[in-house]
Amino acid sequence: MNIVGQMTEFSILKEDVMQNVWYDISITENTRASYPLEYIPNAKIPAVGGHPKNIIFLTCDAFGVIPPVSKLTTSQAMYHFIAGYTAKVAGTEMGIKEPSPTFSACFGEAFLPLHPNTYA
Repeated sequence: MNIVGQMTEFSILKEDVMQNVWYDISITENTRASYPLEYIPNAKIPAVGGHPKNIIFLTCDAFGVIPPVSKLTTSQAMYHFIAGYTAKVAGTEMGIKEPSPTFSACFGEAFLPLHPNTYA
């Protein structure tokens, strides 16, 4: 399905019909799409709220460095968010055959227009 206003990453576009080919994994198996919040029928707009009570970090820890479940202080949570420990694994990175540890500030450093401390 294609949606007007949709942004895609690492997907193949069949230009003659302007449709994404979601099953094509020639670039990567990790394809993503996003679209305007207004397209979600029950979305709360404006999409703002207070500080969260609980935060869950989802990371690809291929080496068992981070405990599966931890209760962190605010300072500890900020540290781990800024550090962004993860691993490059086959299927999400081209040319990767074996897992390798890496750090990506805020778990998305390549996409941050401001210094990572701005987001912590």
